[in-house]
Amino acid sequence: MEIIKNYFIVENKRWIIVSLLIAFFLLLPIVILFIKLFSDPGKNFFYLWNTVLIDYTFNTFYLILITSLFTLLFGLFPAWIISNYRFIGRNFYDLVLFLPLAIPSYIMGFTYIDILSFTGPIQSFLRNNFPWLASYFNIDYLQIETLGVLLGLALYPYVYTAARVAFSLLGSNYIDLSKSLGLSTIKSFYKIILPLSRPAIFSGLFLVFMEVLNEYGAVKYFGINTYTTGIFKAWFSLGDIGTAIQLSCLLLLVVFFFFVLEKISSSKTNFFYETNSPVQKLLYVNKDKLFLFHLVCSIPFILGFFIPLIFIVNNVFQTYSSIDFVRLFTLSFNTIFVSSLSSFIIIIVALFFLFIEKISKTKINTIISHLISLGYAIPGAVIGLGLIMLFSNIIDSFFSVSLIGSFYVLIYAYVIRFLAVGKSPIKSSLEKHPESYDDTGKNLGLGPFKLLQKIHLPINKFALISAFILTFIDIMKELPITLILRPFNFDTLATQTYEFAIEEMLPLSSAYSLSIIIIGSMLLLFLKNVINKQLNVS
Repeated sequence: MEIIKNYFIVENKRWIIVSLLIAFFLLLPIVILFIKLFSDPGKNFFYLWNTVLIDYTFNTFYLILITSLFTLLFGLFPAWIISNYRFIGRNFYDLVLFLPLAIPSYIMGFTYIDILSFTGPIQSFLRNNFPWLASYFNIDYLQIETLGVLLGLALYPYVYTAARVAFSLLGSNYIDLSKSLGLSTIKSFYKIILPLSRPAIFSGLFLVFMEVLNEYGAVKYFGINTYTTGIFKAWFSLGDIGTAIQLSCLLLLVVFFFFVLEKISSSKTNFFYETNSPVQKLLYVNKDKLFLFHLVCSIPFILGFFIPLIFIVNNVFQTYSSIDFVRLFTLSFNTIFVSSLSSFIIIIVALFFLFIEKISKTKINTIISHLISLGYAIPGAVIGLGLIMLFSNIIDSFFSVSLIGSFYVLIYAYVIRFLAVGKSPIKSSLEKHPESYDDTGKNLGLGPFKLLQKIHLPINKFALISAFILTFIDIMKELPITLILRPFNFDTLATQTYEFAIEEMLPLSSAYSLSIIIIGSMLLLFLKNVINKQLNVS
């Protein structure tokens, strides 16, 4: 027994050293940015400060505010209805309300502007049938408020998913107690359910914040100045890397502010679902409320998925003769290849760090695990800029080989950005299993690697599949990192969609948009099936 214990101590030290080295390389681009911040002051920073920096700040926070309000509106109420009521169509809504995640936010923005434009179907129909009403709809829709609503439609599944699980796991004791106190259903929801579910809801909202800060394609198309577009403008239009770095660091401060806010919110409260608090049974819906429930559940799905999908499919049929199928298949292969390879590497790295944290139980590994998770909170433009600085100034000078514009750097960026996405499902699954599994394996003479191979991989296979799918979808939709770091003459479905849209050739982009949506939808439906096997949520 003492020999096995000593063996694990030696092995743990080796694995900890390896984890430190990997964490160092994952955090190195951000460190480089802050070093360059002081060594290369941007010559145009004060020009931006006097002209558009205040505009960047206001637009960024205003867009976050509008998007957050609509993600809460589209996500919370359907989640409450699905979690607590039984009615015809409930299972259908529970399935399809996830699907807007398959539509990237920039595709959502491009599509709806085409729908609402002067030559779009809505205004054309009104001019032909109700000319007196058409003038009221002939307005400029390229506004920040419109973008906020569209981002809300694209991102509400983050809030819906978090709220759906939180509402389902709330014990019936809370509901029964509120009823005994004379609270109506609406008052119970606002005074009991929402406060108890606040940490879960805010965790979903935090992901929405990060997605808005990372958004580039839609805000660029709408002509809205945010920090992300400012970084691209300073870098490519003004040719001033120093100013781009300064804007990146300011954006990191904004990210850090929201990160601290989320940690404070989640650390103040802990919830434990006791066995003597049974899950709330589903209630049957009165006929008076049935129409309202269908309306609340169908609006996010129809606006967030069905209408964009139908419009894009219609555009595909109209431009069928112009579609370059060879290029479409090539870009689909590129997208699937780079997303699969990156996701596979991310799952390996995430599993490595989480397993080291589990078997070593040292504080330093916990800190490392939290630090490498910060990548998801860092916008893609910032990661891209950090890697350009790293490989152009340091790596290339040592090895005399330029790696910028290679697959290695692109995948490196994806790993930094989406490691937290891959970690989350695996971490949740690992924490469910008791320590007795590890103790039994150690007593049977299993080393750390065999412990992982024989015990943890089989019992966490569904979590690994979930992590792979989520990471794959996020990488497939990623735009800023791919635009900045892609190899020469290498395009993906996302970059081709963006390039057509930015050139006002939206119908031609539809085939590439539809490919993204089909791949994402199939994976999300498969993921929903995997989640149902993992978690018996009513």
